[in-house]
Amino acid sequence: MQATRIASRIGAEVTYRLFDDGGRSETLLCNGGLGGTHLVWSGLTRLLRDRYRILIWDYPGLAAGESLSPGIALDVEGLARTSQDVLDAAGAREAVIVGWSLGVQVAFELARSSPDRVRAVVAMCGTADSPFTDDPDCATIASALGLCGALPGAVGWMTGRAGMFEAVRSMLRRVEHPTRWAKRLDLVDPSIDELTFDAAIRDYLALDPQTFLRYVEAAAVHDATATLGRISLPVLALAGERDRFVRPGRVRAMTGRIPEAELLEVRGATHYLPFEYPELVALTVGDFLARRLG
Repeated sequence: MQATRIASRIGAEVTYRLFDDGGRSETLLCNGGLGGTHLVWSGLTRLLRDRYRILIWDYPGLAAGESLSPGIALDVEGLARTSQDVLDAAGAREAVIVGWSLGVQVAFELARSSPDRVRAVVAMCGTADSPFTDDPDCATIASALGLCGALPGAVGWMTGRAGMFEAVRSMLRRVEHPTRWAKRLDLVDPSIDELTFDAAIRDYLALDPQTFLRYVEAAAVHDATATLGRISLPVLALAGERDRFVRPGRVRAMTGRIPEAELLEVRGATHYLPFEYPELVALTVGDFLARRLG
């Protein structure tokens, strides 16, 4: 596996990683979430790379240590177009789009704008529209993780307190085992792989705050729900029973609008389902694709 940098049509460079052991005809394109780098897909890649070509990419400017020029327009539609650039660079005409969190919005936007590039959609812990709600529980956690900019009326609040946000990030960087704290706060399932999730948290803490906020705002205003009823592609949705960011009820409502979509609600799982239950996710995705795509 090698990380490759390419230019995208939105004017920014993007990094992708291709796992291809040869002889695999089906490609899985994995779209991550806010602050979720390629590490989100570690378990799924390990378990499915012998059956599929797996293509993972980091959103422009959202990899650890990167930033995005203010002059580059950023929206979910642009991310969907950029995902086509990644497919082209990897020599894939079409792919199964696997999205987590924000990546679900990108997946449905691509299915809306370029259905000929999409074989199927696997939507994990996300919806086709803004993931942020007025739910008090969601607001509390979003505030703790620096996501307040996406909640109604709070964009200015977060922007005006960038110094406080950075102070919290600096404090968290000194925590030796951040996943253990996440477990104590009941933010993740106890089964989660601590080493991988620790690395993912440290990547999150290395993100450029202004670029991150721009992604939050882009997610907050995007809405592809009007097209759900016209989707003719196979769709599998997975929800975490204890997901406090995207409640399972919202995933159920979305799935109900898509013809012949399938839904699995994972007991005990949180928003970090791909980290917590990679074996179950891999088994479910593999079975779904075998049945629906042949």
